[in-house]
Amino acid sequence: MLESRGTTMQEGIERVPRGNSKEGLRVVLAGGGTGGHLYPALAVAERFREAGAQVLFVGTRGGLGAKVVPGHGFPMAFVHARGLGGGAPGALKAVFETAWGLLEGLLLLRRERPHLILGSGGYVCVPVVLAAALLRIPSILMEQNAIPGKAIRLLARFARKICVSLPGCRDGLPEDRIEVTGNPIREEILTRDRAQAREALGLPQGRPCLLVTGASQGAASLNRAVIQALPGWREQDWTVLHLTGPRHLDEVLCRTEGLTGGNLDYRAFGYQEDIAGLYAAADLVVCRAGATTLAEITARGLPAILVPYPFAAERHQDHNAAVLAERGAALVLADEQIQEGLQEAVAELFSHPDRLLGMAQASSGLGRPQAAARVVQVALEQLGRSEEEQDSTADGQIGQR
Repeated sequence: MLESRGTTMQEGIERVPRGNSKEGLRVVLAGGGTGGHLYPALAVAERFREAGAQVLFVGTRGGLGAKVVPGHGFPMAFVHARGLGGGAPGALKAVFETAWGLLEGLLLLRRERPHLILGSGGYVCVPVVLAAALLRIPSILMEQNAIPGKAIRLLARFARKICVSLPGCRDGLPEDRIEVTGNPIREEILTRDRAQAREALGLPQGRPCLLVTGASQGAASLNRAVIQALPGWREQDWTVLHLTGPRHLDEVLCRTEGLTGGNLDYRAFGYQEDIAGLYAAADLVVCRAGATTLAEITARGLPAILVPYPFAAERHQDHNAAVLAERGAALVLADEQIQEGLQEAVAELFSHPDRLLGMAQASSGLGRPQAAARVVQVALEQLGRSEEEQDSTADGQIGQR
């Protein structure tokens, strides 16, 4: 359990202000749009739930959260929200839908009477956190990337604290409200045993293992790079685990036919539910530089070859990758370089195990495996401060800042 000044998480929750309710702590989590916003929020939600808190997710009906959150056993509510984009007509639609979502958020929060709002990024955060500010409910924000997103920059003035993943994430954020917590990740990523994962995959313990992943949807440029590199790796005594993305698997299997064999053990997957097992088995990862992926590999202490997605908003993946490269935890290849550069880069690292070990140690030094617990700790500290700042909760209001 989380320890904070000698207090467990459970004890901390029992001491937060309850208003007029006799029930436990109630938390609303708003965020989504992408897995990078949603999955860190789920990791924090699990921590709150373990300690007995009631957790409600808020998203949009067509968003990723509507598909994922119910499977984790959390209730969900919906508001209207829309990101900027599509020129002037898109901006007008965004303003209208966000205003509509703000009204929905006000009604929702008055009904649910939460003690805390946690916004994990994405446009759905905006109406919910603004509603919380109007109702004077404390809010905490989470920023996963090295460059804060537009929603987080907009909402930072209303938040008690902004929990950031990387030390350099400060652009446009109030310095006195920043807490470097790391990016929360799923518990299974941390706990999966390497020997058991390798045994499940049928891998000898000493055999080098390369994991190439373009995340859940795959990455066409990474797939092409692997296909081009395979003939040069054919006689290497390695295993290559290649997550192609579901849409790309048939094409990759067709194009790699005849390229594999020799000593190389090459395995292509469209999708793998047990990504924790693949991380545990791997010695080196080739991947994009999304914030959640980087949090996962550093928590496992994995060295990486990072290929930032060139069309990410404000090129935030380039900034994410630079943090690991500067600390010696990763090599960075631009998307346009990966097809020509992957074969040699992997061979160079696998042929110098001392260098690979140094990168692994640097990666581990950047990892924050207790990030979810730290975010909860920050939230409890702010709720405890609320109790000290007020004598009682005003009628019709949920809390006071």
